[in-house]
This record gives sequence, structure tokens and C-alpha cells, in this order.
Amino acid sequence: MRYLILIILTTIIFPCLTVDAQEPTDNNAISKRGVTGAQFLKIGLSPRAMALGGAYCSLADDAAAVYWNPAGLTQVNGYEIAMMQNSWLPGIGSGFISYVHSPEEKVAYACSVTQMDIDRMKETKIDANGDYNETGNTFGAQDTMLIASYAKSLSKGISVGSNLKFIQEEIANKKAFSLAIDSGILYQMGFLKLGMAVQNLGIGSKFVEKRAKLPIGYRFSVSANGTIKGKKSIGIIETAFWIDEASITSLGVESFLNKWLSCRVGYRNSKDTNDRLYLHKKSILKGFSCGFGLTPSPNYQVDYALVPQGDLGLTHMVSLQMKFIPKPVKEEDAKEEIPPAVEKVEEMPTPEKKEKPAEKEEIVKKPVVEKPSAREEVVKKPEPVAPKKVKKLLEYKYIAIVLSDNVTLWAGPGVTYQAATTLNKGMRLQVIDDSKMWYYHVQLEDGTMGWVSYVFVGKE
Repeated sequence: MRYLILIILTTIIFPCLTVDAQEPTDNNAISKRGVTGAQFLKIGLSPRAMALGGAYCSLADDAAAVYWNPAGLTQVNGYEIAMMQNSWLPGIGSGFISYVHSPEEKVAYACSVTQMDIDRMKETKIDANGDYNETGNTFGAQDTMLIASYAKSLSKGISVGSNLKFIQEEIANKKAFSLAIDSGILYQMGFLKLGMAVQNLGIGSKFVEKRAKLPIGYRFSVSANGTIKGKKSIGIIETAFWIDEASITSLGVESFLNKWLSCRVGYRNSKDTNDRLYLHKKSILKGFSCGFGLTPSPNYQVDYALVPQGDLGLTHMVSLQMKFIPKPVKEEDAKEEIPPAVEKVEEMPTPEKKEKPAEKEEIVKKPVVEKPSAREEVVKKPEPVAPKKVKKLLEYKYIAIVLSDNVTLWAGPGVTYQAATTLNKGMRLQVIDDSKMWYYHVQLEDGTMGWVSYVFVGKE
């Protein structure tokens, strides 16, 4: 029931916000500025996402999904820790750390902390003549947000998620607090993924008298998997709306040069925000961003993004992700299937207790002893009843080798499917289809088929 309510909330709120999020004229865009507080909530997290121009709502498949679309947390397999450092505008920096826990295949929990610090500034006062005079004191500002997240797969290809945010703003030793929620939906159909999210729904913050609204926003995004010059690639487009500025359209492309290096480029177009940052309108870097990702091993990933901020300089973002995939508990189930087959073979000789000739054996003892032994051999020979294990093997393209232990073989192309079995390092897999973006369709030598993530296998 609570998931149904979540879906209803998002579908009702989206149309309501479109009234304020219409493409504004210049005068309308200016009138929106400064009507909300907690502006740090609009600063995008994750170098990977920012390198793609901020288009990430439908792709969000890691710990950064906490910010872009909490429904994407269901794509995390096992446990994941992400840490990010953002050298933003001059004198302003921010950091982010997130922990995602996915104990089950279709459920994920996360807790995150993000903080923005501003260098201390000189305090001034206005005198009777309207002049600014320094007092000799300084003051600083700091914004902090704690996030608790929950996500669940409702059915095949459909996931929902939600965040609960606790927000604290501090400036010159004065603090303000507020609460907010995010909600999102993710739908995957083949090579396409659709994502929608609503952000910062809640009460505003109040420093002294007047309460400032939170920057409510929502996102629509579509991503597609494909190839560019034979390299696996992802294309994504996203539109975001905020109640205090114009709409933002973002485009991004990510291409995997090999299994450990990926390159990203993005473009972000906003008639409001970009025009304010780029005072020199002819800048060729206006709206563009780029970055790369390094995956030295399946458990570690390093991302970097370079985001120009117009006349305010360049933004550098770096993050480290650590992923840990637990051993599937379903190994015992596979072992339990073996005893029944053995029991059937052992039970077959039992009906041969109909050895009525045994009565005759009492009369002729010596000759009869050899005959039952011959009959026993006849009964034991049907032992090669292994045709049950023999499966038709499909034609395969090539042989791949498993690169690490405890790799999960899924029943379908993704973690939303059930785990079929566990693969260990060095096992040989017959690759049937490698056209999917993230997963290979493989079969074992005994005919067992499934899907395995491409990062855990290498071509023989």
C-alpha cells in the first residue's frame, strides 16, 4: 500500500509543478530568482553524473542514486560505499559520503551525508551614511544534509524509491532546520530506461522571521544502451525543472573504451542559470562538461569530472566507490538437488527383493549363488541414468574466464532477477550473446544458462 501511495504522490505532484516550471520569459526568470533557500540542494552529486551534463535520473545505478533518483538504488548489488569531493566555486567546497546496503535482490537501503563549507568572510556594518565599515570580525557558513533512503522493485523492470532528508543551514552562528522528501520511479524495458523523480518536497527553513521555501524540482529522463564504433555506450537525455529558475535540458554520452576505462561528455542548457554564469556569452565551453571513470577491479571505481562554471572558473569533482558483492545463500539449494537423484538410483534395486528363486536356492545352493549376482549386475548397469543432467548446449561465440570468486550467475540480465548459482575464479563460460550493455548471456559446461556481469569475466 505504501508503494502505491508513493506512485500516486509522484503522478499527482508532477502535473501540479508544471504550472510554475513553464519555460519562462526573461522577466519571469528574473522574478523567480531568490524566492527559495537552501540552494546547495541543487548542486549535483557524483562526478559521473556531472560529466554527463547532469543527465542521470534514468541511469542512476550506484550510490549517487540517492540524489538523482532513489529508485535506482535497487540496481546496487550487495554493499557499496561512495565518497566524493567537489572543489566548486572559489571559496566553496562540498563533500558527500553514502553507504548502500542491499541484503535482498529487490530491496535497498542507504544512508548519506552531504556538507557544503564556505570560507570565512569579513563582517561589515552599514553606518548612518550608508557606508560599509568592517568590524574586524569574520563569519562562516555551512550547510549539512542527512539522508535516509529506501528502494524496492515492485515488479519486473519497475522500481520505486524515496528519501527522507534532514537539512541544517548555518550562517554567522545562526541555524535553520527543515525536513524534506524525495521520491522516484525507474522503469526498464529492454535497452531503454525511463526515470522520474521529485526533489525537496517539504517545509522551508526559518532563520529569524520569514520561512524560505525549499527549491522543489522534478526530473524526466530517458537513457538507451548501444554501441559507438563497436564500443559499448550509453546515451541519456534529461529535463529538470526548479520552481525558482528556468527549465534545464541535459544531454550525456558515456562510452566504455575497455573494461576498466570509460569516457564521458555532457551538455547542459539553461536559459537562466548558464546566462548568469557566463558573462561572456561567446565562451565555447558554455554548458559543456566531461570526465572519465577508472575501474581497476570490480570492487573499486574512481570517477572524475571537469565542469566549467563560466567566468567563475572550473569545477573539479572526484569520487571513489567501493563495491562488495556477498556470497549468495542459494548454494545449499543446489546441493539439495543432488541427493534425490542418488536416492532414486539406490531405491531401484529394492524392488528386486522379489527373489522368489531364493526358495529354490535352498535346494540347489551352489548354482543359485551365481545367478543373483548376475542379476544384480543387470540392475546396477542402468546406473548411467544421467540423461536428466544432459541439456542441449546452444552454439556459443567464444569462451570467457571468470576473473574472481563468488560471482553471481543471474536468471536474467540484471540484479532484479533471481540468482541461479555462484561462479568461482577460473571457471570457463560459453558466451552465447554479448550484445547487452552490462550482462553476458552464458552457459556452463553442464548446460546451465544465465547472465553474468561483464566486469567479472574476460575473454579466454
